[in-house]
Amino acid sequence: MSDGAPQDKGLRTRLIGKLELLAGEHGQVSDVRQRIFPPPPPAVPESSLRTSLAGIANRPFCQSEKFVEQQWRADRQDAHPDILLFEKLLVRRMKALDVPMWASCVWRSMDDQSSAWVRGVTKAKAGESAHNWGCAVDIVHGTKGWDLSKAQWDIVAHVGKELAIQNGLKLVWGGDWKFWDPAHWELAEWKVLKHRAQNVLKFEDGWTGRVKRS
Repeated sequence: MSDGAPQDKGLRTRLIGKLELLAGEHGQVSDVRQRIFPPPPPAVPESSLRTSLAGIANRPFCQSEKFVEQQWRADRQDAHPDILLFEKLLVRRMKALDVPMWASCVWRSMDDQSSAWVRGVTKAKAGESAHNWGCAVDIVHGTKGWDLSKAQWDIVAHVGKELAIQNGLKLVWGGDWKFWDPAHWELAEWKVLKHRAQNVLKFEDGWTGRVKRS
């Protein structure tokens, strides 16, 4: 896509407009509604949104071989099809905004999970993470990794949540947790899928198709 292509500018404008709508207050609400539904934070200036988006855009990298290579790094064996679909959609949509994103982790072994827990980089022990069951994905920036500002992660979150709704995917974003993990997305019902996967193991050898059959 050439610089300044109309559809590229249109996509950016729609994204910025939706983010501003989410951030601003619109209309009058009753005192009861105020208590039940607290008003959103003050509107964020358009210049701030544009600055945040510009700070993570990198068109040359999106067109590089390194970006293509990143897409093949994660272990996707036994990954749930909904997670694979979401990863593909989010990476593609962010690329349309000139923002390079890639999946740093999809499926994670029990040993790797234990190692991460010992190092203190996760609160989940082996078997307690959606990654151990192919029901989660960590999506990070192509050149900045996890080093994005909250405003920049919020842009990624807005795009991801919109895609999930459009495609009927029930996902949870780690950026909404007290233990802030903005790169992390997992299936809302992954624990149910986990139990189904464990039942499959009772009747089959190995992990072939364990979650995909759920």
